Amino acid sequence: MLQYRPEIDGLRALAVMPVLLFHAGFGFIGGGFAGVDVFFVISGYLITAIIHRETRDGSFNIVGFYERRARRLAPALLFICTVSTVFAALWMLPQELNNFGKSLYAVSLLGSNFLFWDQTGYFAPNTDLMPLLHTWSLAVEEQFYIALPLLLFALRRYSVATVMTLLATGVILSFGATQILARIDPAANFYLLPSRFWELGIGAMLAIANERQFDFPQRLREILAALGLFAIAASYILLQGTAYYPGWTTLPVVLGTTLVLAFAHGDTIVGKLLSWRPLVAIGLLSYSLYLWHQPVFAFARLRWIDEIPRLGYLLLIALCFVLAFFSWRYVEQPFRKSARLGRRAVFSSTIASGAVAILLGLGLDGTDGMVAQKPDLARLTGSSIGLGKRCDAVVDLKCATSHTPEMAVWGDSFARHLVDGIIASKHDVRLLQLTKNNCGPFLDLAPIAPRLGGSWPKECAQHNDDVRRFLLANKSIRYVVLSSQLSQYLTEEMVLVEGKREVPTEVKTLTASLRSTLAWLKANGFEAVFVAPTPHDGRDTGLCVARARLLEQPIERCELPLKNVRVHDKDILNVLADIADEYPVVSFMNYLCDADACKVEDQGVELFEDHGHFSAQGSRQMGRALNFYRSFVDAAKRDPVSAQIAPAQPSLPSAAL
Repeated sequence: MLQYRPEIDGLRALAVMPVLLFHAGFGFIGGGFAGVDVFFVISGYLITAIIHRETRDGSFNIVGFYERRARRLAPALLFICTVSTVFAALWMLPQELNNFGKSLYAVSLLGSNFLFWDQTGYFAPNTDLMPLLHTWSLAVEEQFYIALPLLLFALRRYSVATVMTLLATGVILSFGATQILARIDPAANFYLLPSRFWELGIGAMLAIANERQFDFPQRLREILAALGLFAIAASYILLQGTAYYPGWTTLPVVLGTTLVLAFAHGDTIVGKLLSWRPLVAIGLLSYSLYLWHQPVFAFARLRWIDEIPRLGYLLLIALCFVLAFFSWRYVEQPFRKSARLGRRAVFSSTIASGAVAILLGLGLDGTDGMVAQKPDLARLTGSSIGLGKRCDAVVDLKCATSHTPEMAVWGDSFARHLVDGIIASKHDVRLLQLTKNNCGPFLDLAPIAPRLGGSWPKECAQHNDDVRRFLLANKSIRYVVLSSQLSQYLTEEMVLVEGKREVPTEVKTLTASLRSTLAWLKANGFEAVFVAPTPHDGRDTGLCVARARLLEQPIERCELPLKNVRVHDKDILNVLADIADEYPVVSFMNYLCDADACKVEDQGVELFEDHGHFSAQGSRQMGRALNFYRSFVDAAKRDPVSAQIAPAQPSLPSAAL
């Protein structure tokens, strides 16, 4: 048995608390997510120390090892999944419940990191509403626990130097993988074991190296332990979530944790600090505390609808501590005592509970989140997919309503969401859809969004090149309706110009590119109009409305304060105001907004599916109410020299941008 080190529990406390504060939105600890990296190093260290010692003295038993892991991890995890399922059924919309079902069976199959890799990036806003998102790190550790014992057992007859060499090779290759995956698949880099092994592996190497019991001078140990603690604390304060994490910026927290584990023993100042009883107590609760925090925060956000105030999060953190103590005392502790529960009972209960969770998750997934029980709620969040999902990034007449289209819709998803409305306003419209998600209608500009992968900007530029050639080749096209959210060209750090040059993001760059695109269309005989994105303030208004319906609350609480819209969309409004003196621009603001707020429904029809896209029914409602086809055509026909922001159609005026 390893000698108990209370300072490691203190270090666990310093790992879990920043994670809670980060997920609660406390800005002073913007790198709090790095607490997970501290956990990885600790896990690699402790597990390897146990396995290495047992394999060397011949007492290692693979069944016994997995029994201990099952006792340690499974009871609390499955209990919290059970509680989460109850609240998910009460407070989640069908699509959310469907995704929850997927995560439920993925957790039980030790593969939730693969699911979240496929679904979303860790730092994406929608992750705030995923109760089991945090289990990705448990999946990484569980996968490590499968591989490591087998590796160390296979190498038990080899020298320590050989084992260390192989581990060091794995660490180097894993760290190298972060440099590659960060550029081609940032989500894979964050969630998957190959790019996380090096963190666990460094802990493993330390555990084996510690067997040698190197004798360092007290003063040096004090300095190295303090340096390690400083590196951890600095990482919590200075780090920011990016697509390139983990990578070079992860090194300080990983190496800092390694130094603390190696040198912060009870006879050092740092060791004594970490052995402080309140920290040790939190460390003992850290597993349950980590398990509870994400479901508690996610379900509170689901139920609250509006942004939770700072005091609310402090109360939620207090609730997490209460629940963590309960599950530690009454769930974790009983299962750890072999006298109360034998090996067979542990395995059978774990397998049975896991099987139930898998079946329940598959059921929620297979029924689309019990959509049949909530059809009206599912309809509210139905996506406007234009001429079909198959038409994303397709430049071909198969994404047209006629072989001789008259009107082309070009842009990103904010162009696509106009298609349903145009068709609703003119059923026999000869329309062509030329849209690609996140890719605005620009001849020489593409956003560089790391979350989309390193090759994506050039794919966007190539798509727009294909659109340009296609427009020139199809003589029947007369009108071009352009639209884009535009914000992706302002929030990312860099943009790609002319398919080859990366330049810093600036409003003037976006304005110039939009102006040159409209000038090219005019020069080639097309009558073009740019349709401004819908007003929004950063909230998911569609989700707000659907949740208000689910919870039987007034949807007026989801309306957008006009002052917030103007602040949130300030740069976009400036760009459109700049080009509106020369080219037709139409906006929905005068129709949707009064002097105080912008509405989220029209004539009893809920308009939005998310933070700004019209839902399918919302697009059709707006298309009929404002006669999209006639409004866009009239605006495009206007003399560009005298073009104003407001289109010719009186029912579709535009606010001053």
